[in-house]
Amino acid sequence: MEDETVVKAPMSREHRLFHAVEKGNLELVKELLEEGVSINAKDSLGNSPLIKAADEEDLDMAKFLIEKGANVNLRNTTGETALYRAVYRGNMDIVKLLVKAGAETKVKTVGGVSLVELADERGEEGILKYLLSIK
Repeated sequence: MEDETVVKAPMSREHRLFHAVEKGNLELVKELLEEGVSINAKDSLGNSPLIKAADEEDLDMAKFLIEKGANVNLRNTTGETALYRAVYRGNMDIVKLLVKAGAETKVKTVGGVSLVELADERGEEGILKYLLSIK
């Protein structure tokens, strides 16, 4: 029996971007964006790098992506936005950052869940009050 070696294909640049965001590797993210990878690329679930940064609760990464022009209102396949993920994680700093950057606050997921309902359901009273205070 011959020894079979598995040869993995190199990661695509988009895949490397998502991996860098997940690991908080800002330098690699900068490098990949300079190489031309779209800041609004989507993974197989429709998540953008900004959605990933919000989900990872990485404020510095989220700030950087927004400064570089990331679309704050992109939605994944279930209709979640970066703001939805920040509310889900209970991260008020990222919630405020996204709202200040123009994130829509009245959106609902494909399943019909609003940000206010999510905050209430998750017991995020501070975020709930904040969302309700936005006109």
